Amino acid sequence: MRITRRGLLAGAAASAGACVSEPALGPSGAAASADAIAAKLHADFPTPALSLAVARASGIVWAKCHGKANLELDIEATPQHAFKLGSVSKIITATAAGRMAMRGALDLDAPISRWMTDLPEQHRATTLRQLLTHRGGVRHYRPKDSIESQPGGNIDSRVYPTSAAMLAVFINDPLIAEPGTTSTYSTFGYTLASIAMEAAAGKPFLQLIADEIATPCALPTLAADDPVSLRPNRAAGYGRAIAYASAFPLAAGDWVNIRQVNPAYKWAGGGLLCTPSDLARFGASHFDPAFTPPALRDILFAVQVKGTPNSPPLGLGWRVDADGKGRTRWHHAGNQDGGRSGLVVYPDLAVAVAISSNVSSIPGDVLTPASALADVFG
Repeated sequence: MRITRRGLLAGAAASAGACVSEPALGPSGAAASADAIAAKLHADFPTPALSLAVARASGIVWAKCHGKANLELDIEATPQHAFKLGSVSKIITATAAGRMAMRGALDLDAPISRWMTDLPEQHRATTLRQLLTHRGGVRHYRPKDSIESQPGGNIDSRVYPTSAAMLAVFINDPLIAEPGTTSTYSTFGYTLASIAMEAAAGKPFLQLIADEIATPCALPTLAADDPVSLRPNRAAGYGRAIAYASAFPLAAGDWVNIRQVNPAYKWAGGGLLCTPSDLARFGASHFDPAFTPPALRDILFAVQVKGTPNSPPLGLGWRVDADGKGRTRWHHAGNQDGGRSGLVVYPDLAVAVAISSNVSSIPGDVLTPASALADVFG
């Protein structure tokens, strides 16, 4: 079986820099309150750039940016700058799979060997539902993945011309649990799911995301975070200089450029890119019955994995729980070198909140500011 992954998605030094915003369309006074939340978040957790957006089904109601999208070129961050989504990519993948399943184009409960006939035996009975709810027994990252001296080098530095090259990272490793028995977070499980999805559809995974998500939701900036492709307005990624000092003695100041990485082995689980405005629009599309009819809501948001002290309950990839005020929320956050993102959707308020920065792990907590913005626009 040969599966190609070509295809594009639709569209194409101070942390306290100036802020740029889009006009707020929400209630009178909401913009000022939201602006204050954004300013405090950036002051408390400074990054080169911080970008936030709030959307309803009708579109963006507020967007705000602080700082610099590129420190070396002194470029102010604007709502048009795209950021790394990291693991927020997982819920985009899950919604795409749900849409396919709703139409009968995909069976979430069929063994993936239906479409991938040459799988190792341990994966042959695994289902897409198991993979998308982290119950496929597939491992997550291990220290060996980052060892430069291993065959092929660090997984973020390799090239992945085929799906077979992607699968080679993990497919023959021992399972950490029997599929269907335990929920254990796995980005590689999403890689396996994406290859099954493209095999079932007969088209590359990135084209699936274009067809199922970017085009119907009108998200022109949703794209693969391909390091060699030209992506207009892609925010540069940074890390703390102190964390790089031992390997790079010339690292100085507060921030350094991250090393270029290739996330092609994990488009589905951590390799997408877009603006917070488009991310919030994606979240708000789940209020639109034309995009998310009741049958799809059931597929995506019915709890399939109970919560634990370390993990909220899971729908199909989406985390499903309530905030401190008891309001239902659907959400996911992402973290990777040069990027931090979060999407929080409040179905009862019909509000979606997206937050991104161009530094890993900052802000660590995206749920609290999202709840504060939901107070303003809900």
